[in-house]
Amino acid sequence: MGNRVQTIKSSKANFPRYLIRLTGYFSSSLLPPNKKFSSRIPVGCKLKHPILFIGSHGLFSNVHPLFAAKSFHFSTVVQPFAKMSQRDSYRLYTQFYDVIDLLKSSTARPSLVTATIAHCLAIKIGALAHLPACTSLLTAYSRAKYFISALALFDEFCDRDVILWNAMINAAVENKSYNVAMQFFVEMTEVGVAFDYTTLLLIVSALSHMKYLKHGKSFHCLSIKVGMLGDCSLCNALLDMYAKCGDLTSSQSMFTWMDCRDVISWNSMLNGFLYNGHPGKSFWCFREMISLGIRVDSMSLSCAISASAASGELSSGQTIHAWGIKQGYNFDISCSNSLISLYSESGDIEASKSVFKEMVLKDVISWNAMIGGFASNGMILETFDMLYKMQLTGYAQPDVATLFTIISLCAERMLLREGKTVHGFTIRRQMISDLWVINSLLDMYSKCNCIIKAELLFNAIPKRDLVSWNVMISGYSRNGYSKEAQSLFKTLTHQCLQLSFSTVLAVISSCISLDSLQFGKSITAGR
Repeated sequence: MGNRVQTIKSSKANFPRYLIRLTGYFSSSLLPPNKKFSSRIPVGCKLKHPILFIGSHGLFSNVHPLFAAKSFHFSTVVQPFAKMSQRDSYRLYTQFYDVIDLLKSSTARPSLVTATIAHCLAIKIGALAHLPACTSLLTAYSRAKYFISALALFDEFCDRDVILWNAMINAAVENKSYNVAMQFFVEMTEVGVAFDYTTLLLIVSALSHMKYLKHGKSFHCLSIKVGMLGDCSLCNALLDMYAKCGDLTSSQSMFTWMDCRDVISWNSMLNGFLYNGHPGKSFWCFREMISLGIRVDSMSLSCAISASAASGELSSGQTIHAWGIKQGYNFDISCSNSLISLYSESGDIEASKSVFKEMVLKDVISWNAMIGGFASNGMILETFDMLYKMQLTGYAQPDVATLFTIISLCAERMLLREGKTVHGFTIRRQMISDLWVINSLLDMYSKCNCIIKAELLFNAIPKRDLVSWNVMISGYSRNGYSKEAQSLFKTLTHQCLQLSFSTVLAVISSCISLDSLQFGKSITAGR
């Protein structure tokens, strides 16, 4: 566990397990009659968080008001468990399966509070000895984004079946710890647990996110060797992996070879062509689906609309829009989001506004599409007004994509004051650590002729990528700091980082004097 914890451990991640232990210490029904609270509390232990009390006074009797408010609906479900006697043999069977049902339901709407309470109740009646219950609790922690707690729970069990291993691998994939998922697969095989279709599917999914084509091919061969390639879901995962890794030839070969093509297989091809910059082929694939009588779904329509937008085919997109309304997909979020982008990129912002207004449910992507539409059409006031309305909703808050759009608009229009405001917003929302956001801010400051701010921000970046260097070199060149641009370029080459064509263009634009002419010649000569 040591290496895995080092990879993913964070200061806040220990809270759930800490809370569980303290809740156990302070629940009188968990203690033998001859024990007192003080005999169960570790020396020097102090309460730093509100504790959920489950005792003779009922659930949440001494809980913080905010905690209780968040847990109100869940408390109505759990309340009967607070009145349980101390493991009466008469009621033990019923209690056990009631808690099992509770653990399963906690995975549907996971949160720290629900997972913690379910864990406490499972400890109370000994339900954690039941592997399905343990699997449900592990899934609840994972979906609540407390992966370290799921990992700690997993490591407490010695007798693990393939379902529990799959749940842990899935937890790693869901929390974007793809290398950890691979480590679990290796450990699983080393201890002699046989993997199944689901295991391979999860690993292939992790490899597609990491874009490890070589490893993906190895698992393709492994699935053939063990005779598991007949599973349609696994074939679809391999097809998607090849597409995301940029190997469209293998993806098409896989698709042609498959006997069990379903709508997910077709959607993977649609998205694969679109993802690799072939919108025409993606749209052709959609038309092929229609001609073969394959029932399309919202994902198929969304890909086809996006392909129309990427190809600049507004009429095709409008045709799909009309066809989708007839098929009853006019209220689907993904289709509506694609339509907003289609009309915005075609310059028909009124149509985008109409689609957005008619949406019953909107997500972050919907708001981002509308904000991006206003920004791309030069409607500055409308862009910031939409950003303000987005924050008022409460359910859809600006993410990295939102900030990237806004910062890019500030850079393009040289809106320094607004750009500084957005910079402050990223700090308050703790989003300044995202390298994509930082690079956008660097570009904005340099284009607004505020090179000192850009320099301070660049020096504060703990781990820069090539884009960071390129933006800073370009900023120096644009603002007339030729020596600084060339010096930074030399520093970059000394660090043995791989240069790009953008790097060369950025530094060559600084060679505008006779003194720097020789430096420019040496770059173009490749020395």
